[in-house]
Amino acid sequence: MALCACGSAHAGYDAAKARRIVTELGAKAAATPDVPGMSIAVLQKGGDDPVAVAFGAACIENATPMTTQSRFKIGSVTKVFTGALIHRFIEDGKLAYDTPIDRFFPGFPDGGTITVRHLLEHTSGIMDMLGLAEVRANPVRNWPPAELVTLVGKQPLQFQPGTRQAYSNTGFLMLAVICERISGRAYDDLVREMFIERLGMASLVPGNDTAIVPHLSCGYASGGENGTLQLPMMASLAVAKGTGNLEATPSDVVRLVNLDRVLHNDVLDTVALAPLKLPDGRAALVASKTGSYSLGELDGCTLFLFDAPKMALVGKLGSFPGFGTVYFYDRHTKIAVVISVNNERAIVRAITLGADILNALRN
Repeated sequence: MALCACGSAHAGYDAAKARRIVTELGAKAAATPDVPGMSIAVLQKGGDDPVAVAFGAACIENATPMTTQSRFKIGSVTKVFTGALIHRFIEDGKLAYDTPIDRFFPGFPDGGTITVRHLLEHTSGIMDMLGLAEVRANPVRNWPPAELVTLVGKQPLQFQPGTRQAYSNTGFLMLAVICERISGRAYDDLVREMFIERLGMASLVPGNDTAIVPHLSCGYASGGENGTLQLPMMASLAVAKGTGNLEATPSDVVRLVNLDRVLHNDVLDTVALAPLKLPDGRAALVASKTGSYSLGELDGCTLFLFDAPKMALVGKLGSFPGFGTVYFYDRHTKIAVVISVNNERAIVRAITLGADILNALRN
């Protein structure tokens, strides 16, 4: 176990208590065969020094221990970063929630009806690009975003924009492209400026398929005989631009708690703690497979309603072959937790642990 116990200076925050809770609960959750390694970070809004703990192995093959400097592919937690970039352009008056996407994708079917808000809230009706037959047949290809958007545009809408909610990675790929077209700069450069330079996320890397990334953990999956660990199916990071292509340590991802340093309106603190209401009056909320919580997509983030412990949290879940990351923020205490595991199927354990840690920090 590697431990960093620098406490936040935020009033009322007890770093020693946080360190004790994270260490005790984390050690118990990590001591199971389906968790090769785990890294946890906790930070309260306004703080700069996360409490960080790591357990287990970063790479089983070479007996490499997990440390708080180990990086993970954070999957869909990337969407919170992309959403923050979009919100910056909205605040700067360069974009609006009701801007139709045909401004950026001329000729895209129904592009005059689909808006930026629809993309942020997964209510566009646009097919998830990961379901394309071409992508499923060749997931390791370096797919250009323009080609993916063209392929998706040839598919019928799943529903009329705004009438339902269905998770769509395509929407956030399109939002990343919108960021580039507004700014005239690469998505990677925008990420570096806002998050690496301004929020101090030194380990954050926009991933690609050829770069050698220092301290990157090895990823695994449970699925071998008797549930033993095995290597996951490979997939290209290129297909996940803006939607799942970032890599970082939990100690840096948890700095999302300080988005108010780069945005006037930090949606993680201001979005309603209630599911999106659809035009027919239904709540856009679905039960988790475990049945212990429900979730619904909001404005670039996810609402989590836990039954036990009884909590409403905002954040995001991220999976990429071999990896799982959980980002939860508790408005009650202004504390965020990030848990990363290097087994994609162990994310269920990380979700429970994240809620338990934040509940313990309330008491």
